[in-house]
Amino acid sequence: MKRLITYLFVLVTVQSSGQPGAIVFNDSIIHEIKIKTDLEDWFTTLEAEFHANIQNPDVYPEIYHECEVTFDGVTTYSCGFREKGNASNTLANFGRKNPLKIAFDHINNNQTFNGLKKINLNIFINDPSLMHDAVCNKLMRDAGLNASRTAYTKVWVNDEYIGLYLIIENIDKTFLTSKYGSGINNDGNLYKTDRGASVPLDWQGSDKEKYKQQGMKLTTNEDEDDWTGFINFVDFLNNYSGDDFKQQLETKFDVHSYLRALAVEKCVRSWDSYWGGGNNYYLYDHPDGKWRWLPWDMNETFQDIKVLSGTTLLDGYLIPTPQIDKRPLLAKIFQFEEYKNEYLDYCCDFIQTKFNLDNLGPTILRWHNLIDETYRNDPNRLNSYTAFHKSLTEDNEDVVSMTKSSFVLRIRYPGIFPFIQQSREWVVEQENAWEKSCVIKSSGLYNLNVYPNPARDYIDVKNEESGFQFAQFKLYGSNGKVFYVSPFEIMTGTSYRLVLPNIPAGFYLLLKQDGDGRIGRAKIIIE
Repeated sequence: MKRLITYLFVLVTVQSSGQPGAIVFNDSIIHEIKIKTDLEDWFTTLEAEFHANIQNPDVYPEIYHECEVTFDGVTTYSCGFREKGNASNTLANFGRKNPLKIAFDHINNNQTFNGLKKINLNIFINDPSLMHDAVCNKLMRDAGLNASRTAYTKVWVNDEYIGLYLIIENIDKTFLTSKYGSGINNDGNLYKTDRGASVPLDWQGSDKEKYKQQGMKLTTNEDEDDWTGFINFVDFLNNYSGDDFKQQLETKFDVHSYLRALAVEKCVRSWDSYWGGGNNYYLYDHPDGKWRWLPWDMNETFQDIKVLSGTTLLDGYLIPTPQIDKRPLLAKIFQFEEYKNEYLDYCCDFIQTKFNLDNLGPTILRWHNLIDETYRNDPNRLNSYTAFHKSLTEDNEDVVSMTKSSFVLRIRYPGIFPFIQQSREWVVEQENAWEKSCVIKSSGLYNLNVYPNPARDYIDVKNEESGFQFAQFKLYGSNGKVFYVSPFEIMTGTSYRLVLPNIPAGFYLLLKQDGDGRIGRAKIIIE
């Protein structure tokens, strides 16, 4: 009886704790999810059903299997789970780790956990850092956009430890309610590009089946299956030519939020998106008459576009010029200089205020340290622990063998910290090409604050106000000889101790090459 009372107390606490998902998306800890199912061979069953659905979704619909889910010690019964994904599931062999979806409302449509009906459990395909989705969703939220929250979790199925996953917030009516409010505000139709689909929003006529065949999917109000609003919007984008088009667009679509989302996507090289592949987005037909754009699935980011230059998806332009003719939404927006300038202003502001190491560095490092040991012991790692360990500061090159196809990919992933600075510099170059003035921190020299000086075996370098730096040190003798070169180091706290063993006594120049291109210097004496 005491155990039952304790369980009920914890459950009530979880279900009523503030904003839906406040506990689930606590990203300061690694959660634990334990799934218990009566399926004798759960993995084989889920695999077979997933691939049957891929081949013929009309004959083999997605099936949730009943289970109980224990989240951080609190059990919810009559749940469901299934495999999910597209390339993250079909193109490689990941042992027994595949993306999963959990439905707390599988049996009872009103049942939730921490106010949530469904959650996604993603693996880390094409992501040696295990950070792509988490960082990009954070950047979208930092930019004032409605994007999913994330957190890390360990997952067990029937007492078998599967490994580390990323929990990603599901975009559904619960999400809509949290972002737009309850009542009529969450009653509009929500559309999503289905896996592997390309939905450029081109005119396919007034038959909704044409858009379904393209891969657009209605995810709310499915029983009504009313596509009138969507078809009218696509018709307007493609066929309306009135002089008041811009004014009409403003009333029908949240252009400004979309331009912010595009700015984030271009900075992180999210090529698997509307501007690239024509996919991975939601469109919400808000009852106020204005469509909202919701970003989705940003694991294919932080990649070297030169390696993938063989594909037409990656054009290297801040304004995705080569795609405009194939993407009606882009074409109609960027025909207006006002929107073009607004977008370029967003991009510049983004790299100055959000997309920089001062803002991102401490969070990325915190997540990296949080999951380090767990990933080291993951029995079904997609990437090597060595690749993960160096992913923040050094390049990784993955040779991805797609064991369920005949292809092999070779993709280079720059270290995340140098990537951020390289991308910021690229944005400045692009802005200048469009005759826009955009600058980031000056690359000029500045004086380092070091102590003790004179020094012996070490010297402490004062950190800047953010408490986070990414830099390389070089020590030059009075004759110009290089006595010491460090790798790029992550420095946190108020100061960084630079150990200088076996350096002869004398006068030296210490240079610090910051990750943002600036150079600090100090004259030091070693006794």
